[in-house]
This record gives sequence, C-alpha cells and structure tokens, in this order.
Amino acid sequence: MTRSDRRHLLGAFAAMIFVGASWGANVPVSKVMLEHFDLIPMSAIRTASGAAILALLVATVEGIRGLRIDVGLRRFALLGLMMGGFFTIYTLGIQFSNPISAAAVQVAGPLVSAVTVRLLTGARFDPGFATALGLTLLGGAILVSGSLLGGGSVTLGGGEIVVLLSNALWTLYSLKAQSWFDRASQLHRTYVASLSAMSWMVMLSVVLIGLGWTRSPFTVTDPWVWTQLLAIAVFASALGGYFWNVGASRLGVAVASLWVNLVPFFAILWSMAYGFMPNAYQIAGGLVALSGVVYMQWRKLQMTHR
Repeated sequence: MTRSDRRHLLGAFAAMIFVGASWGANVPVSKVMLEHFDLIPMSAIRTASGAAILALLVATVEGIRGLRIDVGLRRFALLGLMMGGFFTIYTLGIQFSNPISAAAVQVAGPLVSAVTVRLLTGARFDPGFATALGLTLLGGAILVSGSLLGGGSVTLGGGEIVVLLSNALWTLYSLKAQSWFDRASQLHRTYVASLSAMSWMVMLSVVLIGLGWTRSPFTVTDPWVWTQLLAIAVFASALGGYFWNVGASRLGVAVASLWVNLVPFFAILWSMAYGFMPNAYQIAGGLVALSGVVYMQWRKLQMTHR
C-alpha cells in the first residue's frame, strides 16, 4: 500500500471517528431538545442551520460557483426527501426511547445497511464482514440485556426499532449521494442534500404551524437551549453529514456503516453528561461493538497489503 493510499484510508478513519462522536452527541441532546421543541420545527431549525454552515464552507473552499445545484430538480428533491425523512424518523424514534437503549440498538444498524446495499446494488459483503457483524450484534445484545434482565434503569421505550429501521433510508440516501453527482466534492454533495432537506422541513413546519398542529420553535427563549440545538445542527447534521460522505466514498457504504457502531459508544459517554447513567451491560456491550469495527478495519488493511 502506497503512502497516498495509507493517508487516504487514515483520512477515512478520522472522518468516521468524528461521525461517531458527533452523532453520538446527537442522541441525548435530541432527547433533551424534544422537551422544549416539537419534532418537525426542531428538525427544520437543524437542517436550515446545517445548510447555512455548509453553504458558507462551500463558498469559502470552492467559491461562489460551487453553490450551483446541477443534479436536476428531481434528484435534488429526492435527496432532500431522503435526508429530511431520515432526520425526522430517527428523531421520532429517539423521542420514544431511552437515549442509551436507542444508542444500543444502533449496533445492529450495519445489518440493516448491509442488507439494503445488497438489495439495491447486489454487491457482495466484504471479507470478514460476517465476523465483524457478529461482534457488533453481540455487543448490542449485551447493551440491551441490562434492561431486559433488570440490571439497571435503562429501559426500552418502543422507539428503538424506529431508530434501527431508519438506517435503511440513510443507506439509500448515501448510495444516491455517491452516484447522482458528476465529480462533485463530498462537501458539495452534502450541501445540496442539506439545502433540499431544509426546503422540505421548513415548508412542512410552516404548514403545520399554520394549521395549529405544532408549536413555533421561536416560542422557546432560553439561550442555553438554542445554543445546544445549533451546536448539534452544526456538528452532527452539517459536519457529521459531510464527514460521513467522505468515509462512505472511501470505504464504501456497507463498511462505513460498521463505523456507525462507534455512535453507541460515544452516545453513552455523552448521555452521562445529561444524567442518563449506563450500567455495566451498556459499557461492556459498547466495547464489544467497538471490537467489531476494529476487526473489520484490520481485515480491510490486510486486504490492501496483498
């Protein structure tokens, strides 16, 4: 493996670690934010803030010409529908889950992603995928066993299955984001999808607020609440989405999905800061799930040496 290949791969690993940390923070923060905001308006604020940050980054790095949208109206609309739909469904699952149990079930996310990729593209699983998947699923079983066996305060709220199944929609978005553009940067792809998602979410919010079916987010006046919401919008929605595209483009969607198993590990750490305390089952399960990620990447490195 050449030095360039090694740097390319290490860059992908660094990107996915950022994704794990930022998306991990998203779980408890979203749970807390839902105590102050209604789901759809909150998602609209997040996508709008993320799109604004990404537009600024694109203009800075690629110039004003980089802000052009050249994927066609149909693809533009569908990209945003998939991204916005994922954010909404995922957050809905968190709303009806314990943050730690919601993080726990995500270790089975690679199974959903791998099956989705297989069904949509026919691509074979990478060598070592079965072993890595087995480790991550074992980690998930350990993570939730504390609740099922009464070993702690972590309980299942019913939304965990929604969180898990939302991986299929995110995988579909990821595949299309890599195939629907012609030599566009990963930053530009994320910007276009976020701009479309913002359009969908803002339009839906305006309709729901106008009908009186949901509250305006601007009734919330606590500066600290807004700071947390905007921070998660920037780091999880905007930058997390960008670095996900970087990792998915270099590792492939199925392998990058295994790295999402870092999300439960970081989510547990972040949840502790918000008063959601894990038990020994959650800690042990997180470490087992992490071993699956490490094993898969070790096999990938071994293959590149041949």
